[in-house]
Amino acid sequence: MSKKTKAKRKYKKKALPARVGELATMERCRQLGGVITEVVDRDLRGSPILKRHKAKIECHLDIYLYREQINIPEYDAGMIFRKAYSRYVLGIKVEDDVQGASGDVEMAMLAVPHSKKLLDQAHGVLSQPQWMVIEAICGLDDTAGNSNRFLTFRRGLEVLVDLWKTNS
Repeated sequence: MSKKTKAKRKYKKKALPARVGELATMERCRQLGGVITEVVDRDLRGSPILKRHKAKIECHLDIYLYREQINIPEYDAGMIFRKAYSRYVLGIKVEDDVQGASGDVEMAMLAVPHSKKLLDQAHGVLSQPQWMVIEAICGLDDTAGNSNRFLTFRRGLEVLVDLWKTNS
């Protein structure tokens, strides 16, 4: 009897997730816009080594932009407010990818005073109802609720677009 030697199977090398088992489930991939696959690290040939899934929609501003209820300059102004509020009021360290200062160590020291300045500017130009709605939606991640509150939110975002010149 002759023994047949089995040829080794060559499996396609796939990129590993950042931590094995941390990729999004199929249910999460179908919720609210799904997920984006980001490449974390590449090898010398440019092939992805590590990848991760990131949610497309992380806050209510993302939902409103996804549903086309707000436009991109309003979204950018809301995100500037959100990051400044998170940094100064809530004390959360967030990366500022909206204003282009990502990864700069010298800018990181100025982030909290700069956030206070942005919030003071916004508080100075917004009416009290606009401030309360923008603080609730952008800062505290609340929903707009009824249509009157959403109109107040949109008017407040328009004021912030004019203030911070976030025309894209």
